[in-house]
Amino acid sequence: MKAIYVCSPYRAKDEQGLQENIKLARRACELVTCMGDAPICPQLYFSQFIKERETALEAGLALVGAADELWVIGSRISEGMAAEIHEATKLGKKVRCMTDPKVAEEHLLNTILMSKSEDEHGH
Repeated sequence: MKAIYVCSPYRAKDEQGLQENIKLARRACELVTCMGDAPICPQLYFSQFIKERETALEAGLALVGAADELWVIGSRISEGMAAEIHEATKLGKKVRCMTDPKVAEEHLLNTILMSKSEDEHGH
């Protein structure tokens, strides 16, 4: 089992944006877990008890070293994410860039369904 650091945005302009960022991080963690790996996603749990942003960012950077890989999730790189990516690169960690896991899952399912349909129709 690999430890996968989920690098995704947390801070947002408004409450709706924050909730969307939280959903994105949760979907990424679900995908990591479904793949048989362990997600490290400090933005989901540090926000429960650390109030100072700088403290949370520093604590998150400390966890990058514990990960086998860092997955960049989504299409936007925040300031905090850039620091995490830099730290992972500095430590020689594998960095993967991924879209929203829900979109990736839907794409994968559609590809499988299209392939099955072509097989059934003799294409």
